[in-house]
Amino acid sequence: MDSVQLITKYNYPVEKHLVVTEDGYVLNIYRIPKRGTPVLLVHGIGDSSDSWMVLGPKGSLAFRLADAGFDVWLFNSRGNKYSKRHVENLSMKQYWNFSFEEMGSKDLPATIDYILSTTSEAKLSYVGFSQGTTIFFVLCSMRPEYNSKIKQAILLAPVAEIKNIKIPLINFYSKNYDLLTFLAAAGVNEVFASNVLLNIYHANVCNSKSPVRWFCQLNLYANFGLNKLGKFSGERLPIITSHIPAGTSSKTFLHFLQGYIFKSFRRFDYGEQINLNIYNSTIPPTYELSKIDAPVFLVTSESDWFSTVDDVKALRKNLRNIVNYLELNKTLDFTHLEFVYGVRAKSVINERVISFLRT
Repeated sequence: MDSVQLITKYNYPVEKHLVVTEDGYVLNIYRIPKRGTPVLLVHGIGDSSDSWMVLGPKGSLAFRLADAGFDVWLFNSRGNKYSKRHVENLSMKQYWNFSFEEMGSKDLPATIDYILSTTSEAKLSYVGFSQGTTIFFVLCSMRPEYNSKIKQAILLAPVAEIKNIKIPLINFYSKNYDLLTFLAAAGVNEVFASNVLLNIYHANVCNSKSPVRWFCQLNLYANFGLNKLGKFSGERLPIITSHIPAGTSSKTFLHFLQGYIFKSFRRFDYGEQINLNIYNSTIPPTYELSKIDAPVFLVTSESDWFSTVDDVKALRKNLRNIVNYLELNKTLDFTHLEFVYGVRAKSVINERVISFLRT
């Protein structure tokens, strides 16, 4: 099922909207229309709007927000399975030449302006998970005029500097950075691509009756630090894994990897000569987090290997308007994917999000 089918399956109204960015990318965004405050939900890396709905009406944040009367808008970044169009006939190399910077500096402004124009509202509320927080930081630092359009931002598992990331494969990726860069230049434009056969494989391997379910566990552990499949609903896990991945650019992945290698939240590194041409500096400039003055609520967990507490504490020192901060204790053992997909997301995350948005 796609996002529209997920929404209609549970008898919610749905609207499909097309947003065209200033550089010609065509984004599909979805709306569960209500009369309340517009809330924009922004997914993580290689994911899509599906992520906010696959737990069904009782467990998914999109449906819980709609039930609470909010006007729910579901974002899809350029390059994911819902947003692969461009107004021009670009080559593959041209199309995929973007990272999370363009998502934040171009996709989000176009989407926010579209929502505010459609609803005749002056501001919206923002909920981002993982990369959805990264591109919020890019937006409000590179396009600071958008701070005034954010009523409040709830940033789940926030990711800016990733000095202390602990996912098992990070050292492998960093040691092979030159090879990964070569592969991207050689035409491997997309990573975490949506694939029907892969989705079917995930759905079957992650089924509770699968004799090789440990493959599912290994995959989720190696990539996201999920240490127990029981943290996901046994009934929902095959559904969740059949919707991911949804695709993104190799450049996005490399941009995050650069952040770990260089221990800095900065713009894409093209090499000294190209950096000099683009940035007037051999070293890419850092994103100016001090320009962000929209009110933010940070939610982090001591058991998150991707958005680590140490990195989030460093982030806190650079943000000017933190109105709330929640640090989930290690005894909860609440890991990265659980923020959106976990069986405990309803009580630990969703109810807190709704309560905060009502303030």
